[in-house]
Amino acid sequence: MNRFDYSDYDSILLDDTDTIQNHLEDYCMEWKERGNKRSTIKGHLQPIELFLEVNKKLFHKRALHLLYPKDTTKTGNGVPYSNEDVLMILNSTKNKRVTALVHFFASTGARPNSINDPILRFKHITQMPLGCKAVLLYSGSNEEYWAFLTPEASKALDDYVDHRLFLGEKITQESPVFTATREKQQAYNPENIIPLSDDSLTSLIQRIVNESKIERYKVGNRFDKGLFLGFRKRFNTILKIDSDVNSNIAEKLMAHKKGLDGVYFKPTREDSFKEFRKAIPQLTISESERLKIEVNDLTENKDVIIKNYEDRLARTEKLLNKVLERLDSS
Repeated sequence: MNRFDYSDYDSILLDDTDTIQNHLEDYCMEWKERGNKRSTIKGHLQPIELFLEVNKKLFHKRALHLLYPKDTTKTGNGVPYSNEDVLMILNSTKNKRVTALVHFFASTGARPNSINDPILRFKHITQMPLGCKAVLLYSGSNEEYWAFLTPEASKALDDYVDHRLFLGEKITQESPVFTATREKQQAYNPENIIPLSDDSLTSLIQRIVNESKIERYKVGNRFDKGLFLGFRKRFNTILKIDSDVNSNIAEKLMAHKKGLDGVYFKPTREDSFKEFRKAIPQLTISESERLKIEVNDLTENKDVIIKNYEDRLARTEKLLNKVLERLDSS
């Protein structure tokens, strides 16, 4: 089957463009006739294309790719977690590290590698108003941006940190925010603290999502609610549909690059937080925590509401006095 079964790789480079193109197209069609999917064929052809490109050998890539079969399979990962889903996930664990991780991803919508590329440390966390925290993700890279923890998520992280301190860990600004160490005291070694790896993170979230028994359906080879994309899509939906967050800053909070705005638009941490706070009630998972936020908002706005009422009352009284003066003079 392999049209590129030459005696050595260099002999491929001796062929002219038309011959190479014919071999590539035949190779593609043979895979296609066997019923292979677009992604499979692409995976087999990419190394060959790279070899030809590195050696500056001309072939017609666009014409070749037009031969790929269309991928009609419905893909998964398209459905966000609901608040009820996240609540069920949280209710399935008493582990403070897992609880803090679930709240972290629910509040930031961050990608899973955000805690380990580079390692997220306490020096990257800043206290913000309303009991929130700002988290600098991908610090020092071109992908760097500010994400935020709701008061609820901030408390979950504080509880996790307090537990580590109780077990004897000496936490500094350089300490990793999430560690790979166990929480049980007899197995905890405060002298051997290492960051949580990507594989361990995936394993932790996979286990707790499975234990939660939330409804997830297979769509193709994936679930409709992606393990981490479920959090990310929930966050994106809330920012863009359920709240009045500025759309450009919403893209920044998602770590998206959007045209020229992605290059030139650089909101400050305070600018981003100003928009994020609009979505705090919807991002908050617990109903009781949402009620607390509503009560606090009413309390904070009480003076403003009263002043606005008094101003309106004064304007009405002034207008009424003018009307009475005109009636008296007539």
